[in-house]
Amino acid sequence: MTPPNPHDRRDFLKNSAALSAALAGLTAEGARLKAADDAAPADNSSKKVGANDVLRVAVVGVRGRGMDHVGGFLRQNDCKIVAICDADLSVTGKAKKAISEKNGSEPTVYQDVRKLLENKDIDIVSFATPNHWHALGTIWAVQAGKDVYVEKPVSHNVSEGRRMVEAARKYNKIVQTGTQCRSHKGIQSAMEFLHSGKLGQVFLAKGLCYKRRDSIGIQPDSSAPESLNYDLWTGPAEMKPFNANRLHYNWHWYWNTGNGDLGNQGIHQMDLARWGLNKNEFPKSVMSSGGRLGYKDQGETPNTQFVAFEYDDALLQFEVRGRDTNDELGVRVGDIFYGTEGVLAITSYTNWQAYMGSKLTPGATGSGGGDHYRNFVDAVRARDHKKLNADIEQGHLSSAYCHLGNIAYRLGRKLTINPATESFVNDSEADAMLTRPYRKGFEVPAKV
Repeated sequence: MTPPNPHDRRDFLKNSAALSAALAGLTAEGARLKAADDAAPADNSSKKVGANDVLRVAVVGVRGRGMDHVGGFLRQNDCKIVAICDADLSVTGKAKKAISEKNGSEPTVYQDVRKLLENKDIDIVSFATPNHWHALGTIWAVQAGKDVYVEKPVSHNVSEGRRMVEAARKYNKIVQTGTQCRSHKGIQSAMEFLHSGKLGQVFLAKGLCYKRRDSIGIQPDSSAPESLNYDLWTGPAEMKPFNANRLHYNWHWYWNTGNGDLGNQGIHQMDLARWGLNKNEFPKSVMSSGGRLGYKDQGETPNTQFVAFEYDDALLQFEVRGRDTNDELGVRVGDIFYGTEGVLAITSYTNWQAYMGSKLTPGATGSGGGDHYRNFVDAVRARDHKKLNADIEQGHLSSAYCHLGNIAYRLGRKLTINPATESFVNDSEADAMLTRPYRKGFEVPAKV
């Protein structure tokens, strides 16, 4: 494995003092951000929904993953999508058409999520935006009295996730994480098998994200298209010159807006690895190595990465391979659990196979899907976040693991973690990367 790009590391270190100050000043920042917090949509008086009432849904971000949200809520007979929102109005046509065909009327189209949240008739907001908008959008929505379904990773950095949990609890809102495998019967049965002890002591979980990612090339900076409000699209992130390579989907490969494949596809497998090990806290340490290998382009995040987490009684490893590669036990995107009595491989979003004994004789197996949106709607109607298969706190933990891995990668060294404080041990440089500076008007509240 090669170390991180030295230019990327030098650029980061130049800003380290500012980032350290941002973290160290979170308490003081809370007072400074109060005005922004108060200015954000904060009407928590959402209308009461009766048992037979239809839940009114808005989907924010409708180009890619957002279309799955549209389809998911259109399947629910007790929900109606009444609004959609996207900073790029040119991508709203497909969603508008699908909703109109189902409802018989067009949804209201917004470009500014703040205007959408002023609509008191909306009960649920579903976020499929780029990662850098997940936390602020969710917090604003629960403050405005909405329940939220938010895509994975739920946060762009570690600190954001904890603030999302605090907001959901403070405003008594239901917030589901978009790790849909938690609602699939096959995966649930795999976890039951692991936790039953049939595999013996499970001492190692390995997440695999072997998904080919080709070069995104190099494009010059340019003017943003008229259909795009680039200021809104950038939101909480640092304002960069517009470049088409930073936009649709490719935003995953820039630290300013994404988290690489560890936080893109890999978050699903990270979530299952942690679930299988029964770990509901931060690990003791993290280390990572890798690089963006095989081509030169404008992307910043690694396409090849190894991450290792340590606990007192187990290890969790994760590997990203974005180039041509072999699989492991038939797994390319999935998880492998190693126990004292055998091995269990999760080979897809719905299927698993156990291999028992030293000869790895095929044993128990399972499969089956599920409806993550239905689970969310049922929890909303029951007003009980404990009914969620992927409550925001589980989303925060799994997302944070991805962020911890990327922090170790970018710093190029092993980091020791204090699970109780969700921070690093005597490491101000690493602690600075638990949060980020925010643009004026788009600050994620330091205290909710």
